[in-house]
Amino acid sequence: MTAEGSVSIVVPMKVWTPGLHGFRAKYLQSPRAMIPPHLLILELSGTDRFSGYETRRLADFIQGCSHELSAFSYTLSRLDWDEETQSLGLGPRNVDGFEAVRKRVQKELSLERNYRDKYYQPRLLLAANCSKSQYELEEAFRLMNGDSFSISCRATEIELYRKQAGDWLLQEAVPLQESKEN
Repeated sequence: MTAEGSVSIVVPMKVWTPGLHGFRAKYLQSPRAMIPPHLLILELSGTDRFSGYETRRLADFIQGCSHELSAFSYTLSRLDWDEETQSLGLGPRNVDGFEAVRKRVQKELSLERNYRDKYYQPRLLLAANCSKSQYELEEAFRLMNGDSFSISCRATEIELYRKQAGDWLLQEAVPLQESKEN
């Protein structure tokens, strides 16, 4: 359970399909469903390292490093089951762009890398907190979206959400610089 006052730094997913929307609406029973489709970069708990920052100050930090972060393209095509959280996600083939944003934000905020960093895998959360098994969820996803689902997207901004009174509220959207490479 995410603590009150926590902040999530995410890359919003601007491309959407009816199959993804329908699947998430049916199987994502989590407070995270209140944040529009996204891939998590970093979550700062209201009770740990983040406690000294105000959201505005955090947004200023992120804004300050955004000129060093470039927009990037990615393709979501890999179904990913997380055994620990019993959740299904859709991951990108290449995580380099997400890793670059994550590392830069950690550096800007002077956050130590922790043991979870080596397990970091950006993913679009598809299903959580439901009574279906991994097999049942993967099969339902394939029925709604096809056997070889793939969707190409472009990350053009970072969003900051803060958990207040049980809701995730958008606090700031920070644009990424246009990239010449992609």
